[in-house]
Amino acid sequence: MENTLTDLSGLSGTESVGAILRTTREAQGLTIENMADRIKFSVRQLEALEGNNLELLPQGAFLRGFVRSYARALQLDEAPLIAALASPPLSTIELGASQANDTVLPSISATTKNNAYILGAAALLVVGLGIFLLTKPNESVTSKVTLEELALPALEAASSVSASDSQVVEASAVVVSAPVVVVAPLPVPAIAKAPAVTPAAPQSIPSVPARSPNVVTPVVVPTPATAVSDAELALLKRRPIHIVFTQDSWMEIVDTRGDVLLSRMTVAGSEKWIGGRGRAPYQVSIGKVEAVKIYYRGREVDLSQYKQGGVTHLVLE
Repeated sequence: MENTLTDLSGLSGTESVGAILRTTREAQGLTIENMADRIKFSVRQLEALEGNNLELLPQGAFLRGFVRSYARALQLDEAPLIAALASPPLSTIELGASQANDTVLPSISATTKNNAYILGAAALLVVGLGIFLLTKPNESVTSKVTLEELALPALEAASSVSASDSQVVEASAVVVSAPVVVVAPLPVPAIAKAPAVTPAAPQSIPSVPARSPNVVTPVVVPTPATAVSDAELALLKRRPIHIVFTQDSWMEIVDTRGDVLLSRMTVAGSEKWIGGRGRAPYQVSIGKVEAVKIYYRGREVDLSQYKQGGVTHLVLE
């Protein structure tokens, strides 16, 4: 143990930690699987530590605890090994410096150039797209203008037809029908004679308002109204309650469903037919009992037994 500790005191870097641990394990006749079972680490982690592939392992407290457990299992002093982890070797530092001198900041310049290329390509793409969109409608307009110029001779040779806004769209149709347009001048005079008929139209207009009063004066509404009222009256007379008001009186009738069939002030001389199938019994309230006569299912209800001068309540079953 003293010789081992003396040897560990001369460590100078992390490259010796894995080799010392592997050499000590092999000297004690232990396999890497035995050590994995003893310190509860995986075989892959032990191989990375013994091979000095520390970048494959978590750094910081995990790596220090890993080395401490491994050293204690082999009965080694863990302090020099952990101290060696904290100080990288001089060869590694010199190698990093040489590499830094050889590479003249490639990442910054390359990134800047790549960004410039990307921005330039995007700008060219936007400009090209704008030029394409601006030139495309101009080409369509010029094509329409050329069609209009080609169609003008055909229109002048055929007949004097006024140019309209739709000539651009109908240019192709005019060119196709050019041979047929030769016959078109014949019906043109007939169209010119047509305006002579138009003066007759305003003469017939005054006669229309003269007839409108005649249409309004015959009121046909009363005849269907009487027919409808007669039909409704025949249906109303089939209802079980018939009320005749000899004087002005208030009256309310509520059926068995709670529906209010009548609730109003009715003038003298009025008659009401109320009720229907399945609505009995009826709750009847009369404000002035001597002012009404009630007939229920064809029979007059005797109201003389009720006191006059107040609201009367009765039930028709």
